Amino acid sequence: GREALILRRLASRHTGGFPFGAIARIWREIIAGITRMEKSDYAVAVFATGENPSYWDLARNAFGSATPMTAFGSVREVVGEVIGKKVTLGVLPFPREGDNDPWWTGLTAADGPRVSYRLPVSPIAGDSGAAALALGYIVPEASGEDKTLIVIETAETVSRTGLAAMLERVAIKAQPHASLRQGAWFHLVEADGFVEPGDPRLEDLGRLDGVGGCSVIGAYATPIDGAEAQGSMP
Repeated sequence: GREALILRRLASRHTGGFPFGAIARIWREIIAGITRMEKSDYAVAVFATGENPSYWDLARNAFGSATPMTAFGSVREVVGEVIGKKVTLGVLPFPREGDNDPWWTGLTAADGPRVSYRLPVSPIAGDSGAAALALGYIVPEASGEDKTLIVIETAETVSRTGLAAMLERVAIKAQPHASLRQGAWFHLVEADGFVEPGDPRLEDLGRLDGVGGCSVIGAYATPIDGAEAQGSMP
């Protein structure tokens, strides 16, 4: 949360022709170096293959060139590294409908890891358009402009329109991203704002007909896209 606030202040003050993305990268390198000084075992596991190195590039840009990073060829391996506390963070593809190996349903345990970053967190050169999430045992912080990931369990399949209607009934505005059947149905939605696990709206959501439960699996600052920057001086 504090990192996002600083980046937004930098963007709001930015003028001149020097790319804001480069400024953000310099700042993130400084933070990564300080983090390594304070936590010598800080390390990151990344889902990355020879055919798809995009998530490696996103992780390196976000967490610094000196941070130890290891590539894994499956999302389950990355999650296992995080759960086993062999690394501080795991970087995984942003979930989408029809993923062959969905990992997000495993985060509903009360003492499990949580998502705390969406990547890229700031503009990067040659952006491939890929999006990733970073999860670990780091408690997310509100930054004032945030998104929250919520998993909703239902007895029957529910359309995206139906999910949106459920959420509107409890005053949560959210975008559905993926659904998966594992006995019951599980639906991943991205809600506007910072929603804490004890939010009364979640209790109301859990009481709706057909809803078996709901869990917050993380939250993150809305990424800085550079549009906040004032732009170049003539």
